[in-house]
Amino acid sequence: MLLMSATSTAIQLLYDVTDPVRPRLLCKISNTSTHLFTQDTFEYLKPVSATETDVMLHSLGSGNESHTGKFPFYVTSGSWLADQTVMAYTMPQAPDNANYPNGGTQVWLYAQRRTALLYVYRTGIGDCICRFGLPPQVLAVSPDGQYVVAGWIAGKVSEPLAVYRVSDRSRVTSFDPSVMGALWDRSGHRLFLTSFAPTAAQSWTPEAGVSSLTGAEAWPYAPGLSPDGSQVAYTAYVDPNNQVDPRIYAYDVKAGTTRMLVDQLRTQVIFAKDGWVWSLDERVCLPADQCPGTTMPSGRVYAIDLSTGVNTEISWGYGDDPHGQGGIYGWGVFAPAEFWPAT
Repeated sequence: MLLMSATSTAIQLLYDVTDPVRPRLLCKISNTSTHLFTQDTFEYLKPVSATETDVMLHSLGSGNESHTGKFPFYVTSGSWLADQTVMAYTMPQAPDNANYPNGGTQVWLYAQRRTALLYVYRTGIGDCICRFGLPPQVLAVSPDGQYVVAGWIAGKVSEPLAVYRVSDRSRVTSFDPSVMGALWDRSGHRLFLTSFAPTAAQSWTPEAGVSSLTGAEAWPYAPGLSPDGSQVAYTAYVDPNNQVDPRIYAYDVKAGTTRMLVDQLRTQVIFAKDGWVWSLDERVCLPADQCPGTTMPSGRVYAIDLSTGVNTEISWGYGDDPHGQGGIYGWGVFAPAEFWPAT
């Protein structure tokens, strides 16, 4: 199964990808945060009061639901472990001319059965009239539950992304302001760092600090790990200064090599399952599209078998395509998230 989810939307889409060329929509989940639990179930957050949120287990087969846990606060989205021991979530910080001229974001941490404000960061002042917009907000608990990374590079006065240790809630590091994104490895607490092109992607651990990645290039747009964590798929422009030639790439973590997956206009590549990726076909914007100098999705989605390189246009069942399910978010829902099985 593949669970699509994007930080900029309130929608998650769950697909059966047994046949990645003919996927089947299993469920559309809105206004909550979800984890795949087994091959037939998922957990989600259900606020029940201003001081309480239930964790519910939903069965796809029977439709039955059961209560599996509780958080002592109101929350609809965040980064949390499936065992419910750690959660990070955010709340808006009101504008303050002295410290938060454009407002800010409060980062809260639940751990050791205690909830407390971790820190607050400023909202940047910026905009991007471009294909991918501003970098997304970052909020993620490491798979081992030991660290939290958070922040948002959204223009002037933005503060660098920061990592906090869960055990004592102390700041471990802040990254260079050029680092705009971060994603955890599938296990442990290795963090992959992304920057604007042409700066190459890097990695960070609390033990070794920031390190270069052999053979890596810039991963500027929507990087995502394969289910087994062995590869990273991402979108980049052939020329970072000319946004009319987007391509999709895969980085092999163990081999330290990068390859272009197809030499055509493609974006938003995501893993559908091990050995398979999906991507959006693009076309150059026309004057009537009001997106001069860039591209936009054509409406076609392709599956690529990484073992053979064969491209096949995906055949969606009626109403199953992500764009149709995305509503006002459109292709914004087409983003990497979770898998079952995870490896």
